[in-house]
Amino acid sequence: MKKYFTASLISLLMSCSFDKTYENREEDKNDAQKITKKFYNFMQEGNSEGVFKLFSNNFFQVTSKEKLSRVINKTENEYGKIQSDSLSNWRTHISEGSNPVSKYEMTYQVKRETGKTQEVITLQKENDTIRIIGYRIDFDIVSQK
Repeated sequence: MKKYFTASLISLLMSCSFDKTYENREEDKNDAQKITKKFYNFMQEGNSEGVFKLFSNNFFQVTSKEKLSRVINKTENEYGKIQSDSLSNWRTHISEGSNPVSKYEMTYQVKRETGKTQEVITLQKENDTIRIIGYRIDFDIVSQK
């Protein structure tokens, strides 16, 4: 009887996952901001290769580099180059343990030469490197020009 109890207990413990979950920690925000700061620096320099290196390969399975370039160029043509960016909202979700997942969502208010945009950058940790997996630009068409 003792053998069955021990075997059952071991089986139960092996099937459990032991994860710790963290929401919206300042240190996780700072980790994501390191990537978004590089992103905006590369954008201001016009360094598209640097920008592309920050994105996950999964992003480019859905959106090609050419399409991303067109979006960036069209935004710059209509609203101008980036003058400044300011983090306005952020969320993080970090799960450590047997099923680790790290997700980040950063929202920036971006001042451009002739208008403003709100940009949402979604990131995820892949093999200990945080990569951009989503990029959305919302335009303020009322205050343009």
